Amino acid sequence: MALIYAYRNRGITKDITVQDADAAAIVPRSDDILRIVIGHEGRLGVDNANAKLVVTSAAPTAAGSTLTKNSPSSGVNRLRLDASDLDFSPGTYTLFLDYFDGADANEWKNVDRQVFVLEET
Repeated sequence: MALIYAYRNRGITKDITVQDADAAAIVPRSDDILRIVIGHEGRLGVDNANAKLVVTSAAPTAAGSTLTKNSPSSGVNRLRLDASDLDFSPGTYTLFLDYFDGADANEWKNVDRQVFVLEET
């Protein structure tokens, strides 16, 4: 588990690698989707209704945050959080990384959790 620091109303970019049980990088295919959910564990609600931020590789958020598969290289995925998406209360949250494997039962799987700390600017 890692610790990710961000500042309220300031953008941040992080590269993320999804790994299997043997620590080998998983390369998402075109029909796979990655999702980042930032919120408080146990309080997200149905369909992440109480999440502070949800970003998927399927489409950018309205503010422009993106999760780009296999960029900058194969197996490395770039998360770019726009400053205006980081306009929520400072505090300590959980960042969930979920993986939708289009070839495997068509369901979301949680593959990692990180501590996400949002500090005041």
